[in-house]
Order: sequence, then structure tokens, then C-alpha cells
Amino acid sequence: MLAFSRIPKLFDEVGSCVPVKVSVVFSTAYNAPKNMVRTKTGEPRGKQEKVQMGQLERALDVVHALNNSLQPLKLTALAEITRLDPSGTLRLLKSLVDLGYVTRDDQSKSYLPSPKSLFPLSLFHPFQELRRDAADLLYEIQRDTTATSALQLFLGGQRVVIEQRAGANRLTPYVEPIVRSELHASASGKALLSTLSPDQRQRLLGPEPYARFTPQTMTTLKELEQDLEISRERGYFAVNEEAMQGMSAITAPVFLNNGGVVGCMVAFGTSQQLPRDAMRERGQVVKRGADILSTMSPALRALEPQLSLSSNQSTQAIKSLDDGSPVQSKERSNNASSVQVNSRSSRRKP
Repeated sequence: MLAFSRIPKLFDEVGSCVPVKVSVVFSTAYNAPKNMVRTKTGEPRGKQEKVQMGQLERALDVVHALNNSLQPLKLTALAEITRLDPSGTLRLLKSLVDLGYVTRDDQSKSYLPSPKSLFPLSLFHPFQELRRDAADLLYEIQRDTTATSALQLFLGGQRVVIEQRAGANRLTPYVEPIVRSELHASASGKALLSTLSPDQRQRLLGPEPYARFTPQTMTTLKELEQDLEISRERGYFAVNEEAMQGMSAITAPVFLNNGGVVGCMVAFGTSQQLPRDAMRERGQVVKRGADILSTMSPALRALEPQLSLSSNQSTQAIKSLDDGSPVQSKERSNNASSVQVNSRSSRRKP
């Protein structure tokens, strides 16, 4: 993340931009003046404030593009990836270099992320410690199921992969940390849905029938609710070739001392690794790992205040759907919290 105390310097050095809407994450990052006039949705009315937040979003886009590149990027390539104007991108890069988030190689005239940008968390941050707490448990799940194992947390209504261990065949569904599989057809999606009320699930999933990917996909709320009830009682969630033929998954909830579900442990593999007739046995393996992490992890207890607040954000965002424009079912499935707004089309090059 950028050093927000120095963001005004960044704003002064960057040219103007078209006012845009930004995500809740970005809007909370900027300390707006106390006398700023805002609409009911929290969006500032002043043109200058909109410009400043647009500039902040552009700067974060540049940092994100560099962090996700496997090689240094020249200005033209970076402008193309971010779909920003080259001159504006150059001004952003100069400011980011000054702030210590980007490094410039003078010989090749290319840019790459700095260590400050790549490694924002300290080695002993509770999230780092939680990964270490989960490592042995994920190994046991991978060993006993031969499938890929992973730990996900529910942060702001999204599923985020914190750690994973590849299975025997090296297959893994996780490339990016944020999981975007359909909620009704994925084991982790069902685990997240189980934390909501029936009305909230219905609003989040949208109108029936839900998208069908295989003959096993559940496409109605009634059958999904029945499956969630059975899964809660047995302590784990499972999908048998519901999202893709030949692939199955199991998740077991990770919970806090107050009983709130804040994530899940996952086993993902082929139908040979997770056969239907062995789901109960494999499910108990995943559940055992999740239970141990939930009750024994010091890092999880240290994160309890943050995770408790984060687990409420999906509920708050779902309530806000009734106050705004309709959201399509696929968009809701990809982003459970529905808090990130796609503003790129309003300010990018075509």
C-alpha cells in the first residue's frame, strides 16, 4: 500500500483525470478533509476530491501491474497494460520512485517493483504467522488425500488464498490470491454462503436458475439450501464435479472463539483423488485440520478483531444492494461483497 500520509505530494505531481468511482478499499484509504461534502453513498461531490481519488487509483494500478509482471517493464508497455496515457504514467512513475514503491533501471530504462512494494507485511505479521501455523496441517491434508490443500480467509466478503500445498499431480486452481469461482458451484463458495442468512444468499446469488457447468451443478436455491444444511451438520462442504467434470473439492470452516466462520481449509483434486465414495473419509481429514487451526493457532486469535469485522462486510454490502442499481448474478458470484466498482471504462483509453 502507498504511504497515504504522503499522497498529497503524489496528487500534486500528477495531471488531472476524469472523475471516477473507486472501490470501498480505495475510498477508505484516503483521509478526506472533515468538511468534505459527500452523497448518501459516501462519494465526495467536489471535483478536486474526485480527481485526487482517481489519481490514487491510477497509482495503485501501476503498482499492481509491476507487482504482477515477471520482468521489468518499459514505460510504453506499462502504459499499455494499465491503459493509461504514457505522459500521465511517466508522472506517476516518478512519484512512485520518489516514494520508494518503484525502482527504475537507468541502463534499460525499465521499471520494477521495489521490495517495499513486493513485501509490505513484516515477517512476523499475524497473517504471515497464520501461514506458518497452517503449513503442517496443509501437509497432512495433502498427504492423506493426495489432493492440493489450501487455506482461505474470508476478507471483506471475498475468498483469499493465504497458503497452499500442491497435490501429487501438481494441479491447483489458485493462481491469484482472490478466488473467483462461482459461489453455488464451489466448495469454498458454499462455505462462504453458509455464513449468510437465506435472504442474503438469495440476493447475492441473483435469480434462478443459476449457471450450469456440468450435469451435477445445483441450479436452484432450494437444492442449494438443502445441501448447505447437510454440510453444516456434518462439518464440511463438498462439490462433486459441479464446476468442472473430473474435478472435486472439500472445504471445512475455520472459526473464531466466538463461533464466527472466517475462512476454510480446502482439498481440491481430481475425482480419483476425491472419489464420491470416499468423500466422508476425506471430509473428516479436512475438518480435523480446520478444527485444529481454529482452536490452536495463536495467529488466528491475534487476527480475531480484524477478521470479526471483515466477516460482517459481506452482510453490509449485501444490504446495500437494495439501495443501488441491480447487480447481475455472475458479477455477484465473482465478488461476494460487491464492493469493488469497475471504473476503468470511464477513464481508460478505448
